[in-house]
Amino acid sequence: MTSENLTNIKNKFVIGVVTYHPNEKLIARLSTAITQGFEVYVFDNSPHLNITRNFCNDNHNCRYFTCGKNVGLGYGISMLCAQAYYDKYSALLFFDQDTIFDLTTLEFIDDFYNYYLDILHGYSAIVFNSKKISDTSLNTTVNKFFFKDVLMAINSGSLYFLENLNKINWHNETYFVDCVDYEFCLNSNNNNFKIGECSLAPGFDHETEQDNLKYSFFGKTYLARRYSMSRIIDSCYASLRLIITAIRTRNIIYTIEISRIFAGYLVYQLIARLITKRN
Repeated sequence: MTSENLTNIKNKFVIGVVTYHPNEKLIARLSTAITQGFEVYVFDNSPHLNITRNFCNDNHNCRYFTCGKNVGLGYGISMLCAQAYYDKYSALLFFDQDTIFDLTTLEFIDDFYNYYLDILHGYSAIVFNSKKISDTSLNTTVNKFFFKDVLMAINSGSLYFLENLNKINWHNETYFVDCVDYEFCLNSNNNNFKIGECSLAPGFDHETEQDNLKYSFFGKTYLARRYSMSRIIDSCYASLRLIITAIRTRNIIYTIEISRIFAGYLVYQLIARLITKRN
């Protein structure tokens, strides 16, 4: 990557991460990005640990924010995006602390940004992942980035367009962890902004550093992650709250979609418990 390209990227988007008990693997990824000229914004939900704060203090391209306690993901992302907006960035690229990315990921996203720059004003976010990267049947001559509109997108890998986020009043900080991303998608749709997905991002891995269990079903391998009962209760509350919001705003499509995802989540957790008990 040339110094000219780095300047162009830096003027367009900043990298954002919300941390909670992070490990050295995250620090290494952020260090690599900073070394290549990227600005990194970090919101620390575990400030009693000095790993994040010390790293940011040692790197002039890293800005550190905290409320002194764990205030959740919704507040953290909202604060990072708002700060980047008032620092004159046009977008923020958000990663969960356990999502793996490298410089090829960032270069790919910059190429995407340049390619679709004229139409991105109609989107609040584009989520990047590697779901289709091994699919040799894709015709990328027709759709270079396998870019499509979607109803839902997760936080990690999302490129948020800050001017549009300002118009919809950022993320909802009253959602602690669960449904932060889905509430954002519903809010975007209610304000006539689209969500996009690009599934060919190289170097992107949202699974390896997560505590997932593998199981086989009819010859196929699936991943399951067992959450605590308190986390499940919180997720149920957040999901039901979001379904009510979708109904209240008369958004039938999202009412159905959020209900479907919620039902799938409950089945997913049941399977994860059965697998754990069997093992």
